[in-house]
Amino acid sequence: MRYDVLSRYRTELMGAAIGWVMLFHSFDLDLGHWAINWLRAAGFGGVDIFIVLSSMGLVMSLARREQDYSSFMARRASRVLPAYYIVMVPYTIFFILCYQAPWSALIWNCLLLYYWVRPVGAFNWYVAGSMTFYAVTPMCFRLMRRSRHRELATAAGALAGLAACQVLMHDGYWNMLDVMYRVPVFFLGLLLGFYVLEDRKIGLWDALFWWGWAGLGAVYLWAMGRVQGPVFLPLCHLFFFTTVPLCLALCWLFQHLPLDWLRCPLRLLGTYSLEIYLLNISLFAEVSLLRRLVSFGPSNRLYYLLSYAANIALAVLLHRLAEGLRQVWSGKKETA
Repeated sequence: MRYDVLSRYRTELMGAAIGWVMLFHSFDLDLGHWAINWLRAAGFGGVDIFIVLSSMGLVMSLARREQDYSSFMARRASRVLPAYYIVMVPYTIFFILCYQAPWSALIWNCLLLYYWVRPVGAFNWYVAGSMTFYAVTPMCFRLMRRSRHRELATAAGALAGLAACQVLMHDGYWNMLDVMYRVPVFFLGLLLGFYVLEDRKIGLWDALFWWGWAGLGAVYLWAMGRVQGPVFLPLCHLFFFTTVPLCLALCWLFQHLPLDWLRCPLRLLGTYSLEIYLLNISLFAEVSLLRRLVSFGPSNRLYYLLSYAANIALAVLLHRLAEGLRQVWSGKKETA
């Protein structure tokens, strides 16, 4: 097996990630067993999968196509922002009218500065965070491409991110951590992108390393509830150790087992993962409001099953609407 399996099954992995995130956002969903409920509650680790796959894909894009910085950012913005604005603008207006958020929230959300300013009515952090990672990727790509020791450069970037998290946590800047938590996996994704470009094989030493890396994750999980002292051990850092081994393990299963029955729905989820996410953290986050319209008694499982189906169906429509707007905009630019 080679590292290019991460590229080959990228859509399926993104589908698994968004499914995990949707479960995480189903805060009061009881799946019947404490271990399964713990995995559901840890579903924010799906975002780490997104970050790894995104940074890996960006390395491959930059290596295969010469592009200046403005063109690079314009391509990323054209993929993300149309769907973002279609969802964000009406949802922010709804939030302003229903929850008395200031109208300035709409300005901050439109400018993608809401994550750093944190006004009342700020939108979910992910789009602003993703654009931040996009903005620094070309510089990181050039530095790592010139480096003779990419693994050391990756370790340095990851350690810098972990150190920054400790400083921010000690100083109480908890609102900045959604992005900072993902800096280590961002650098892992960059390294994997170079491995894919080099057509590197996952040999014995690679396999042993990733198994050992996952084992360190188990040690970290054990230490979280036991280590006392000045160092914070948040659950988010667990995914620094587990995200890549998990992705490789899933790719191995997709490659060696007859899992087409699973890959097909995962491809669907992965294809529309951005749109599913945007709707999931806006419209479908208004659980108390939606349950006034649809309720199934004390068990919430049927409610969430219905909301997931509606979330995915609306995401497909949102994707098509955003694609239509992109084509109209591209046509106007060519005409001009």
